[in-house]
Amino acid sequence: MIHFTLCADDFGLHQGTDDGIIELVQAGRLNAVSCMSGGSTLAQNAGRLQQAVTDTPVQIGLHLTFTEYAPVGLMPHLAPDGILPSIETLIQKAHLRQLHKDEIAEQVLRQIQVFTETFGRLPDFIDGHQHAHILPGIRDEVITAVLNMPRGVWVRSCDLSFPRILTLGVSIQRAAIISALARRLKRALVRHHVPTNDVFYGVNDFEPGQDFGHMMRVWLDAAHKSGKPALIMCHPGYPKTAGVLDPIAIRRPDELSYLASKQFKQDMILRDMTLDPQCAATGFQKA
Repeated sequence: MIHFTLCADDFGLHQGTDDGIIELVQAGRLNAVSCMSGGSTLAQNAGRLQQAVTDTPVQIGLHLTFTEYAPVGLMPHLAPDGILPSIETLIQKAHLRQLHKDEIAEQVLRQIQVFTETFGRLPDFIDGHQHAHILPGIRDEVITAVLNMPRGVWVRSCDLSFPRILTLGVSIQRAAIISALARRLKRALVRHHVPTNDVFYGVNDFEPGQDFGHMMRVWLDAAHKSGKPALIMCHPGYPKTAGVLDPIAIRRPDELSYLASKQFKQDMILRDMTLDPQCAATGFQKA
């Protein structure tokens, strides 16, 4: 039996994401949920999520946000108008070393604080909205924050070797870019003895008409062949709440439908795969 972690991102973004994720948790179809501290519905739905995970053990993590939405508190350099930049702008600023170290560090700590105040404890893990946590100028502040926490908090690695990306054949260009950017974070995590996942799947282009079930079966096959506990990310949910920016809203219901289906359960059984509630805590690489 191969254990893996299936993590739903973007909890707290809007009511549709939260309702869908909670339903999947209650059905035993997820074992990790990543939450946005600045999300519009986090405060009102965190209690529902906590209640759901008392019956189905699930890790709850922080989805650090440095793009698209409002920061927690003021960020006069990165978000002078109160809204964080696009991921394209953030990548450019990060590689041109235009991010202000103190401002980034403070924002990381603010988002951790909001999470802690909301859930009454530290996050089980940390990752990033649109993988912003892998970027230079941000990744070091994430590692510093984790090193100042009690042991056990892990950080998502998003890298996958290029040959494996080609073999998967899913969103090759996007996956290759993310993996290239993520490699230095992975090395830094190992160097600092910060727990992290060994293999990572779930990158897709969110294009209309994609068959999410097919993509998940590709990722499950790859995870099974690797023989290692894998982390697979997903983005399920119901249609977005009016007025809330959600560029991938059109794809969320398809992911929710498949993950809630008998087909997903059968796909796991056929591949001898299981969602182990402790997988995220015990099955991850430590240097």
